[in-house]
Amino acid sequence: MTEAFRARVAAVDERLSMYGMLFSLSNRIQAVGDSQFVDITMKQHFLMIVLGMLGEYRPTLNETAQLVGCSYQNVKRMAAQLEKNGYLAIRTDGADRRKQRLVGTGKFERMGEETRAAGEAFMERLYRGITREELRQAIQTLKRMDRNMGGAYD
Repeated sequence: MTEAFRARVAAVDERLSMYGMLFSLSNRIQAVGDSQFVDITMKQHFLMIVLGMLGEYRPTLNETAQLVGCSYQNVKRMAAQLEKNGYLAIRTDGADRRKQRLVGTGKFERMGEETRAAGEAFMERLYRGITREELRQAIQTLKRMDRNMGGAYD
């Protein structure tokens, strides 16, 4: 990067800078993550993490879409691919046959055990030099932005 380029970037309005950085960082995280997995994408990995965070609760496709932050159709497409690869099962709800619930198969957890060291190294790299207080502040800011956009995080 040239000094002139850096100066122009530094002069950008902070809101535009944050907006651009969210996309840029997301793209970098996805590129690094996609290179670490053989048969799933980083977005599918995130869907499986969300599923794991919910414990024994089996979320519907709609609930999962709200948490992941994308459309029902996109979650359904990701879930179908994850089911094809053996990571989850899509089951019809017993009480309401219109709803489909996601159930993990255990394959993701087994993969997690195999890739734990790489995952921890990735997290260390991502959060290097960031204090707990800075992290908490960033989380609060992102939650507020998510709520402003109609998101589910509270």
